[in-house]
Amino acid sequence: MIKKIASILGTVSLICFSFYYTDSAIDVIRKSDPIMKEIVEYSNNYEDSVIESKKINNNIIPGVTGTKVNIDESYNRMKQVGKFDENLIVFETVAPTNSLENDYDNYVISGSPVINNVSIIVKANNKLYIEEILTILNKKDVKVTFFLPTSLFENSLELIKTVASNGHNIELLDDNYNQSIIKKYNNIKKITLGSPLDYCYTETKNTRLLENCSNEKKHTIIPGIISECNLYNDVKNELENGSIISISNNQNTIKELPVVINYIKQKGKNIVTLENLLKE
Repeated sequence: MIKKIASILGTVSLICFSFYYTDSAIDVIRKSDPIMKEIVEYSNNYEDSVIESKKINNNIIPGVTGTKVNIDESYNRMKQVGKFDENLIVFETVAPTNSLENDYDNYVISGSPVINNVSIIVKANNKLYIEEILTILNKKDVKVTFFLPTSLFENSLELIKTVASNGHNIELLDDNYNQSIIKKYNNIKKITLGSPLDYCYTETKNTRLLENCSNEKKHTIIPGIISECNLYNDVKNELENGSIISISNNQNTIKELPVVINYIKQKGKNIVTLENLLKE
């Protein structure tokens, strides 16, 4: 019996060794293949375009997803044609190591500075001038993010639906963002519009607010440009790639918003929703 067990173990060991030796031999052959060598050289010279997020003093700026060469898939494709062909290179996406996606413990202060995108936030404490702002945005073909108070979520759902139906994002505006408040209006938004809340808004650092939003997995936004009555001058003086621009629903906004949108576009920047601005 002992001899039989020893014989079986020996056979199994031999099989395992054979598989290991075979895989090793194949790996050596692949590495010495001229096609593989050219792919590896191409990969080494290819600039990895991934950009990591930046964290400074409890602030975060999102990174940028990049690409790299998938060496094995590229080799398999080229082996079928028998030669190196740059057109057959296979690329795969590479996300930033420290992604914004799961970082709720820092204040988001802008989008990526290497992309020509900016975002406008409409901070509305009531429903005054919202329809006029919508008219301007629609004429300019611009999509923004509206932060609206609990009163509008409770009493003006039709207005919220109208804003969303025009392609704009809807978020909650609140002073403290207590977790019970976030849960309640998160559910209201999901029922009304089919999507949850994503962001909290503040203009100054607030540890308790940040903690509440983090616990509910919401990103906390601090705009880089906050304008109440001098919108054009504020944007002209401070605009840069990734800017988050907060405007209020007042008469000055109605007057200056068309000019500001034109100015931003003339500077070669795209106006996108907050969701698109922060997408890595």
